[in-house]
Amino acid sequence: MFMVHSHQDLVADKKNTNKAFGGDSKKVNGWGWDVVLTHSGLMDGLNIFAGYSDIDQTADVGDRKQEAFGFTYAIGGATLGWQTSKDDNAGAAEYYENTAYGVSFAVNDNLSISYGLHQSDRSSTSVEAEAESIQASYTVGGASVKFAETSVDNQNYVSGTNREGRTIALTLAF
Repeated sequence: MFMVHSHQDLVADKKNTNKAFGGDSKKVNGWGWDVVLTHSGLMDGLNIFAGYSDIDQTADVGDRKQEAFGFTYAIGGATLGWQTSKDDNAGAAEYYENTAYGVSFAVNDNLSISYGLHQSDRSSTSVEAEAESIQASYTVGGASVKFAETSVDNQNYVSGTNREGRTIALTLAF
């Protein structure tokens, strides 16, 4: 599958993340385009993808470029995934490099478990941010019990700002 998107003069009055300029900042200066390639015909269960984005911004901040690629592979009840991405944010005079891994396993029709790890480097600091989570879900009829244990090391790329969290949820479908 091959997709190309283009857009001009992004919508004003939108809020942005700390990695970008919103449409209200008057920094977007024309065209932006995205290309996404996906392929699933190499072997059963394997999906690969790649994407690239380029947004024309004013000369004082420079163009913004993003790229990502990765894969998922499913066999039986297990799925493994990996992705890497780079966000070159000339406007903030820095870039972010990210790597993410994940694995999930459907033990049976009712029970599934998964693990994920995300690592991120920001060019303006030597501290790597890392988040990992393990989750489990058990479903019976319309009821599900879900559990997640998550930890973040070096939150906001600041050494020693570690956090942990736990989620336990009961959901009911009517």
